[in-house]
Amino acid sequence: MDRASRLGDRLAIQQLNDDFCHELDRGDADGFARLFTPDALYTFGPRILRGTAQIRDFYLNRTRDGPRTSRHFVTGLRIEFVSEQAARGLSVCMTFSAPGLPPIESTVPAVVADFEDVYALTDGQWQFAERHIRPMFKAAVPK
Repeated sequence: MDRASRLGDRLAIQQLNDDFCHELDRGDADGFARLFTPDALYTFGPRILRGTAQIRDFYLNRTRDGPRTSRHFVTGLRIEFVSEQAARGLSVCMTFSAPGLPPIESTVPAVVADFEDVYALTDGQWQFAERHIRPMFKAAVPK
């Protein structure tokens, strides 16, 4: 594939990562689940989700105890194309999160984590085939 096409793929994968943060912070469960392939693997520490049904349920359960406010900031995206329809990515995410509605009185990030991704090009659209969230720093849990 030529460099111009790869540039388009890079921009599409960047948009996918931006959409992940947007949908997680402000979107809906169906919009969030559509970012993943039907058989996707999504992990965060001990949490292992397989397929869009489990991913959608996870999203819905985030607010089962009431409103929740979060903001995710992603930077440093590195992309390696492994084939015409597959790529790997690595980026860093900083997350602020708390129960309740804004404004939230908190300035400590809940987590700073690496995002390790496998992307798949399906029907002309890049999606997450795998997303592994690897915490590097975690906020102390209040006692």
